[in-house]
Amino acid sequence: MIELDRREFLKLGAIGSLGLVIGIPRFAAAAGGAAELHPLIRLGTDGRITLFAQNPEMGQGVKTALPMMVAEELDVAWESIGVKQSDWDPRLENQFSGGSLSVRLNYETMLRAGAAARSMLLAAGSARLEHPVSDLTTSAGYVEHRPSGARLSYAELAESAAAQPVPDDPPLKDPSDFTLIGSNVSDVDLAAILTGAQTYSLDFTLPDMLFAVVRRCPNGDGQPISFDATEAKTVTGVIGFHMLKNADHGGRIILPNCPNFVSGVAVLATDTWAALEGARKLKVEWALPDRSDDSEKLMQRFVAALDDEALVVRRSGDPETDRPDLDAVYSVPFLAHVPMEPMNCTARVDADKAEVWAPTQNPPLAAEAVAKVLGIPQENVTIHVMRSGGAFGRRFYADFITDTVLLARQYRRPVKVVWPREDDVRHDYFRPANVQRIRAKTEGGRISHWHQKVVSHPREIYLEREGSPAEIGDYEFPAGFVPNLLFDYVAVPARIPLGQWRAVDHSGNVFVVSSAIDELAHSTGIDPLVFWLDLIGDTQFVQVREGFNFDASRLRKVVELAAAKSAWGTPTPDGTGRGIAASYSQGAWVAEVAEVTVNQDSLTVDRITCAVDCGRVINPQGAVNQVQGGIIEGLSAALHGKITVIDGVVQQSNFHDYPFSRMREIPAIDVHFIESIDSPRGLGEGPLPPVAPAITNAIFAATGKRIRELPIKLG
Repeated sequence: MIELDRREFLKLGAIGSLGLVIGIPRFAAAAGGAAELHPLIRLGTDGRITLFAQNPEMGQGVKTALPMMVAEELDVAWESIGVKQSDWDPRLENQFSGGSLSVRLNYETMLRAGAAARSMLLAAGSARLEHPVSDLTTSAGYVEHRPSGARLSYAELAESAAAQPVPDDPPLKDPSDFTLIGSNVSDVDLAAILTGAQTYSLDFTLPDMLFAVVRRCPNGDGQPISFDATEAKTVTGVIGFHMLKNADHGGRIILPNCPNFVSGVAVLATDTWAALEGARKLKVEWALPDRSDDSEKLMQRFVAALDDEALVVRRSGDPETDRPDLDAVYSVPFLAHVPMEPMNCTARVDADKAEVWAPTQNPPLAAEAVAKVLGIPQENVTIHVMRSGGAFGRRFYADFITDTVLLARQYRRPVKVVWPREDDVRHDYFRPANVQRIRAKTEGGRISHWHQKVVSHPREIYLEREGSPAEIGDYEFPAGFVPNLLFDYVAVPARIPLGQWRAVDHSGNVFVVSSAIDELAHSTGIDPLVFWLDLIGDTQFVQVREGFNFDASRLRKVVELAAAKSAWGTPTPDGTGRGIAASYSQGAWVAEVAEVTVNQDSLTVDRITCAVDCGRVINPQGAVNQVQGGIIEGLSAALHGKITVIDGVVQQSNFHDYPFSRMREIPAIDVHFIESIDSPRGLGEGPLPPVAPAITNAIFAATGKRIRELPIKLG
């Protein structure tokens, strides 16, 4: 354990607000054979350079993109470095992956980390070469004095550089001088993934480890009363059972925005298959809640609540109109995450110390939850962040971690809890379903009145978070673009588990908004592209609310680019059509055009053309992958996604009844980026929301049939 005296502690605190903990001597000395110039930068005296990816990798590419930024300013060749995933480190800020924020929040921090380390190397080189820093430069891992030809490698300077003072404001490169940022770089784990060598959390084992499968209550609010293990004990390898009641460990929500584990009975075994079979044979008596939810009845309550008094989210002008051009109701269902790697976790607990290996999106929250459920200091918790086999918001929580550490403490051995796919689907934290009504009017070919009323079971209440329960923000499009506008919201609380899902409320709201815009365009006889462009207008900045000026020019550019690249306006054969949709979501401006073919009740999505403005693109290859992945997930939700609940029990269980789009359903996907020198924005979620409305608007263009409910049904 590293100890800090008061002076070093104050130095650490002053720097920590920027995420820069560089050159503190005892941290450097603790590295053992390597100098640590920053928690994310380790220079080996043997010439090895290791950069650590701060934020969890779940397929979105941050394990590659974040080190690229550091390497750019550190001035090292990409081929010369190794990249490792950082464990949870309380010295770092923003160490989570969610909200498309990993690159957006950490861009400047990563650049400054590399620049500060480079400045320290220059200072060390100046002392060794006896030339002022102003006469030195860096290149590909060397400090050079070009007039004399003298140079020293970073390896030679590592230890002395670590002893240099940390620069307060290290100079950054002019972005025009970037050589790595903006270039195509393969995922650092690609070779291991392709050869099967990548270790995911599900693969990870420890000596003397037990495997556990929890027989969870089908109704997530239930509790086990007793169990009969007679048959389960006959399974070779089963060694024990343990009742887990979340009521004994903080309840269903252990921290704000952090669900606890679902209660059940754990089956412990010497291998996974024994634990799975033992759980299947276990008989459990449950105490069920007095009231349980039914998703179809809940949707009916949503529809009825459209006539209820509502919370006003935003009101501009006089939005009421007696003769709307559009009065329509739209609905979206509950959605599951279904990452390819189900939930799992490995833990070891010794006295008041806990060590966890987990595919978590949120290491700080995981550490806090572990400390709370075990009743130990948070500084005694170690979180090893494993690469996730997909996440999409599901792994933001710690419910799959808290029961694991309790079992590890109970058995005094390492324990790995494995979730069957069925549990992964049935005990998810779902994207909220909602019903929305749009009443809108046009004047002179533009929208003059807009009333959008949203009814849902809100995440804010279920997850016990502070803030408005409304699943629509006062800043959402078309706020600021329509003079008479009303957003209002009705909460219908229920017990169906809710959580983050890729693009969260935008995933449903954009479907409604883009669908309604298309309906208004056709009702006025105006081409949807022209209608969109007239709505956006020619003004660059539109004040949506105080402190938020929306850059409408960037939305206009992606709409124009998507239309141009899709040959919008050219004739299409009978039974085919194009549809357009656009949004600003999680920092990205995105427009998409879908091309479909409809043959009676058969739908084929032929092509999706996507235009994106996400600011400066760090890694174009990774960015294209992100956009494609978001579109495919949006397609899957539009075509298939729907969770149904009867008497508090989720009815779907696996890919046979909660399908994800197969390869035969995937359209051609064309991705185009707006070139930008703006700082990087979010990208992981923005491409998803326009997918469904682009497809349904294309269906209307092909058939004249309007789709106002997801998933899409033609029959």
